[in-house]
Amino acid sequence: MGISAHPKPAKLSLDAVGVTTSLVCAVHCAVVALMLGALPAMSLFAAPWVDWVFLSISIGVGVFALVPGYRRHRLLTPLVLFATGIAILLIMRLMRIPPSLLELGVVGAAAVLLVTAHWKNRGALHRCQCGPKHH
Repeated sequence: MGISAHPKPAKLSLDAVGVTTSLVCAVHCAVVALMLGALPAMSLFAAPWVDWVFLSISIGVGVFALVPGYRRHRLLTPLVLFATGIAILLIMRLMRIPPSLLELGVVGAAAVLLVTAHWKNRGALHRCQCGPKHH
């Protein structure tokens, strides 16, 4: 027939949520590292529990997005990138390194790994030939 006047709404994927979560976490770390000394009110955002909440959400979203993707496509790269990024973040949190430019760089690198993992997983799902009913 013809082209529909109403485009289909974009489907929100767990990988998109994972990318967003990783980016929000990286922005949070950057803001805390750069502004902690300037604004005492920022101490709430520098509380350790905030980092653990971000990390927990990232792990949950990553597991629910990447493990099914791996089971479908056997693409190991997203899992390795994700595990490396999470390991870096866990080590940084367990070492209790105070906000600094070094921490910002390391956490930023970890965030890039997480975002890349989700993009690679999402790309594999989009290139898949197994049909929309599987996704």
